[in-house]
Amino acid sequence: MRSLAAGALLALLGLTHAAPSLNTLDSRQVPEGLKNCNEAFFSSVIASKKLGGKLAPKSPYTSDNEPYEDDERSLYYANHETDLNISDICGVQIHVTDNVAFELYLPSPKKWNKRFLTVGNGGFSGRANRRDMFSRAVQNWATMSTNAGNEDTSDNLVWAFNQPDLQKDWAYRAMAKSVPYAKALVAAYYDGIPTLGNYYSGCSTGGRQGIRQIEEDPKSFDGMLIGAPAWNVRSAMPVASRIGWLAETSGLKVTLLDQELTARLAVHIFTLCNGLDGSIADGVVRDSAKCADLLRGSSRNETIWGASNTTISQREAYLTLIEEFKTPPRNQTYAGDGFDPTAVHDMAVGSYLLDGNLTGNFTHQFAKYFLGLPIIWDNDEHGAQLLKASDEWDKSIRANADPRSLNGKGPFKGKTILYTGTADGFVSSRGTRRAFELAGGANNKNLAYFEIPGMSHCVDLETASINPPWYIGGVGLQIKPPGNITYMPESTGLVDAEHDALIALAEWHEGKTAGKGKGKGKCKGKRPDTIVASAFAAWGSSQTNFTVTKKRPVCRAPMKQVFKGPESAADDENAWGCA
Repeated sequence: MRSLAAGALLALLGLTHAAPSLNTLDSRQVPEGLKNCNEAFFSSVIASKKLGGKLAPKSPYTSDNEPYEDDERSLYYANHETDLNISDICGVQIHVTDNVAFELYLPSPKKWNKRFLTVGNGGFSGRANRRDMFSRAVQNWATMSTNAGNEDTSDNLVWAFNQPDLQKDWAYRAMAKSVPYAKALVAAYYDGIPTLGNYYSGCSTGGRQGIRQIEEDPKSFDGMLIGAPAWNVRSAMPVASRIGWLAETSGLKVTLLDQELTARLAVHIFTLCNGLDGSIADGVVRDSAKCADLLRGSSRNETIWGASNTTISQREAYLTLIEEFKTPPRNQTYAGDGFDPTAVHDMAVGSYLLDGNLTGNFTHQFAKYFLGLPIIWDNDEHGAQLLKASDEWDKSIRANADPRSLNGKGPFKGKTILYTGTADGFVSSRGTRRAFELAGGANNKNLAYFEIPGMSHCVDLETASINPPWYIGGVGLQIKPPGNITYMPESTGLVDAEHDALIALAEWHEGKTAGKGKGKGKCKGKRPDTIVASAFAAWGSSQTNFTVTKKRPVCRAPMKQVFKGPESAADDENAWGCA
């Protein structure tokens, strides 16, 4: 399954039902919560506030008459496949410009929790992120997402060719134009009732979008939940191209049908490194630094690698991935962040960086359609060209987000929870750590940083060998475990500040009790020290019971997750702590 950055929001809802009649809404009594869910109301707000733009065709809409089909019909699907009553959520789509659009999900005024949430996108794809909008709308958040200025997917970047305006919309302008517009509509729909807070949640490109937006308008959000931010686009894309080339030339390349090599590498690395952090039974490498130290420079060490059934060239290519990327050799300078040792699994199975399909259709397309360069980083000369062109591109487009805008010393005074998975094979977790330090690190009282041991890029993946507790309520994490169900039910006990980072963020900003249970986050307005991550018994579309198999606290840096033992209790939440 693809990660968010590679287009994870595509084609995950397998719908089989015929679309409801568009006359259904007219044939029933309109719920009180929908009395303003009509074209006349929104058109009058747009005109009176001089917002510009226009309502999209068939907007506003509800679960009974929403205009989307197939994998886009998240409202319709959830209403008809579960017992959840969403008949009083109002959907609105606005065309701000010819190409920039956004959508709103507005719960009934009687149910609204007085919170407004903007959710980010993924990769280079457009389209509103309806799945993550919906997952919070059913919890009574008013939610918004932009189309990033296009309606395409992450594996088709042709829209960007010779289109600097569209690229700027993707980089920041679509978000900058949509947030204040959406706030105005939310205020009107709820009759001027003030919000408790304006929040943002995004992962990967979505993480970058949030940071980039507060550079444009520091008052956009009171709090941001930022996962694995792809903030350093000008370095990340050339590095991804380099990884693809290394895979192509060293025998690391895999396809969706052939993942044997990387599976062997992943299992072997776990065998070597799993015990370095104090526990073997948990099956997660939690001390990436020790693992990297063990592997570094070991390509010819048969004692370490002999059982892996790999060649020296394959090992050398793999070990290149865990070091900083530099070019050229004659005058080595920083090019991009290396990856944690366990990221190889995600590179092959989730993010496809070692898959020729993606490196051909994603990183190469970036060079061709964004930079105008039909080259990849296959040698030092091309690497230098690619990095220089990417840097010049960013000076013009301004896609990079500066983590220093979160440091508390600038105009943005809101709260931020930053997180990453240590096994992220697409956006380097080292890069997220660097963002944390640039944002002021542990000295920044408005910042809380969490690493989720063993988690992949934005969402964990179905594997036989790895099932770390990973669910903390971030964008993209709604994809699994619910499978085809697109929200987390309150009956799971996971919809609270102890288990859900977005709720923890809101309660941190709003000064409420952050957390539940004995000794867990009882100080009002205090930034969270821990968030309890969860793992589940089943995966995919057959998942319906949300059985939690294990929980484990993830810890606010500089604290780290520690195992208190014994080994037989590795799946017991009480066997873990932070220190």
